[in-house]
Amino acid sequence: MDRRELQRSMYELTGSSQAQRATLAGLAAVCVALGWWLLFGGGIETVGGWFGRAWHPGDTIRRASLAAGFAIYYIRILFTEFVFLRRGVSWNEVFTIFPWILCIYVLLAIVGGMNAAAFGATGIAGAAFFLAGSWMNSYAEYARHAWKQRPENRGCLYTAGLFCYSRHPNYLGDLISFTGLCLLSGAWLTAVIPVLMLAGFVFVNIPILDSHLREKYGVAFEEWAGRTRKLIPFVY
Repeated sequence: MDRRELQRSMYELTGSSQAQRATLAGLAAVCVALGWWLLFGGGIETVGGWFGRAWHPGDTIRRASLAAGFAIYYIRILFTEFVFLRRGVSWNEVFTIFPWILCIYVLLAIVGGMNAAAFGATGIAGAAFFLAGSWMNSYAEYARHAWKQRPENRGCLYTAGLFCYSRHPNYLGDLISFTGLCLLSGAWLTAVIPVLMLAGFVFVNIPILDSHLREKYGVAFEEWAGRTRKLIPFVY
């Protein structure tokens, strides 16, 4: 699929897409259930047995924090899909997001769930990052949604709130929150998650979304782009 077709499938659909939204919500719920099973339902021991390994659950606080993080992110998905997201959702998007969530949850649940080290300062920092990033994403989406609901703002580009500092504060919030989950896991292997996420934002999501916004809002977008960074305020 070329960039123009990908842009159309991600940002230019206008249907309600209720079947796609419901499917993604159901598949994401399966990911949460699988993560919880790995963390507290004997899943780690069972999966270890499949590979002939004696895997054992690690620190309880760490596992409980990861389980809570999985649930919070799922709730955010529900609000995004059924409240904040005004555009249509394609089946391609559903079956791209689902494997990504599945891989993240399985990696964090197994690697973090087996970590026997005390929760400690790294875990506390991870919890702080996760909550801060979750707030940033959710607040940015809510503020834009509330502004767009006003009749006088229909068809206008929202550039206030956190969007004054970053053109994509929701992406930045996700990057921070998943970095927090990786810190919660206490395992360097999970650093692959925010690295891949950053690459996806920089090379795929941001260029495609900016192209869509440029076509839709014209001069208003160019003026906004001239005074804000793409992702990280004052940096990039």
